[in-house]
Order: sequence, then C-alpha cells, then structure tokens
Amino acid sequence: MELRSLEHFVAVVDEGGFTRAAQRLRVAQPGVSAQVRNLERELGQRLFERTARGAVLTAAGEAALPHARAALAAAAAVREEVAQLSGLLRGSLRVGMLLSSSGMQLPAVLRAFRDRAPDVEVRLVEDDAAGLLEAVRCGDLDLAWVATADRDPPDLLCHPVAVEPLVALVAPGHPWGRRRTVALAELVGQPLLAVPRGGGMRTVLDEACAAAGLRARVEVEANSPVLLAALAAQGLGVALVPASFAAGLDAPGAPRALRVVRPALLGRVQVVWRPGPVLSPAARAFVALVRGWG
Repeated sequence: MELRSLEHFVAVVDEGGFTRAAQRLRVAQPGVSAQVRNLERELGQRLFERTARGAVLTAAGEAALPHARAALAAAAAVREEVAQLSGLLRGSLRVGMLLSSSGMQLPAVLRAFRDRAPDVEVRLVEDDAAGLLEAVRCGDLDLAWVATADRDPPDLLCHPVAVEPLVALVAPGHPWGRRRTVALAELVGQPLLAVPRGGGMRTVLDEACAAAGLRARVEVEANSPVLLAALAAQGLGVALVPASFAAGLDAPGAPRALRVVRPALLGRVQVVWRPGPVLSPAARAFVALVRGWG
C-alpha cells in the first residue's frame, strides 16, 4: 500500500472532491483518480460514491479514513525525526494567534525561527483565546500565542512572553479626549466596545470588574481591534484594545488611547502547548526559541 495513494485519498476527503484535491496536491486530476482507484483495487472496496456535488465516502471509506490519516502522520513523524537527527529541521508548524492582537512579538519570533529552520512550513490560525486553547488541547494546533488572565490553563504548559495592557479608545471629541488615564470605575459607566466573552482580554476586564464589584456595559462585541477602533472613532462607545495595537493609531481622526488605572487591566501574553511527548521536532524547536527569547 503506497503512501501516495493514502495521501490522495485523504486529500479528496478534505477537499470534498477530486478536482480540488488535485489543485491542493498540484497534480492533474486523472492522477488523483488513478491513485484512489489503485487503493480501492488493493482494498477490494469502493471508497467513494461519485455524485454531482462531489465525492462522498462509502462505509468502507469511513472505516479506512482514520487509519489513512494515522499512517500519513506516522510517516511524517519519521521524516521529521530523521531530519532532526541529520540537523535538517523540516515538517510543519501550526501556530495559533489571537484575532484581537497585532502580533505581540510573534512576527519577530517567527522571523528568527525562519532563519533557524527555513524548511519548516508555518501555518498561522487566528481565533479567540478559548478557541485557541481548545485547538491546542485537541491537537489541531501545535501551540498558541494567547493572552490569559492571572491563572495558567491547568492542563497545558505555558511560557510567558509579555504583559499586555488594555487601553480605552475614545473619539477625538469625547469629553475624555485630553486625559491620559481613566479609572475602571469610570470606564464601566460608558458604553463599551470589546472582544466577545472567551477572549483573553475580555476575561481580564470581566475578572477585574468582578473583583471590584462593578458591572461593565459591553454594548458591541467584535474580534477585530481595527473594527473596535473604527467604532470608537465614530463615537459609538469606548473601545478596549491591546496597547500594542493602539500604539499604531496616529492618523488624523483616530481615537485617543487612555491607560486604564485603579486597577490597570493587564493580560499575560503566553505561548501554550500540550505536555508530554506529543510535540513535533519543529514545535519543540519553536518552544526552545521562545524560552530563550529576550
């Protein structure tokens, strides 16, 4: 049984059809069909029903799929381990980052990683903090760059990268436009624009309010700090965004950033990954780089 046939079989499943699978694999469609037919002939069962909407797995295909994925993953692990022993780091790295961030040092770390391991394919996935943590737990991501509150996720390993303050953005004509700071007790009396619940920075806000016996009025939720800043600039409320994002707001008509005080709203930026011998060589090299960063 050839790995190429298994690779083509899985690609058809993932892409939902032979044409898109061929595009992903960068081969001609007849080649994909031939590889799948070879596999079906070897197994003695049809793996797909060809329909007008694409390729649908048969019962035999459903049974074969998890084993095909496992075989391909095992083959990739063998290649990566041997490459590491040879001093040639290869493979892939799946990294998660927050939708509401502007990078938080991640671009600089990735630049350094690319210099060390140019043959590793890096894929970035954006989500909120809750989604990223779950993706790391289930293995969909190798690691994630997230902002968390004071507590570490109990089932994941973490390495702190930085402390990320939240700032309040107000429209140029806002009564607070000449101020530099705003107390949390004042802030919660305003209509707030913030990331949805589950986001690391939103958790910082909610926990600070709970500790102070306050209740925030979040009237608009959006994952994009660009959108939150635009809404604030139109006077629709006070936006809460990472300070690293607000530092780039200097265009005419841009909202003004105020530091939140008494207490400051601080999120910890961390890299998280699963414990145990589950990391690929590429992921282990990335973790080692982060631990030595700065």
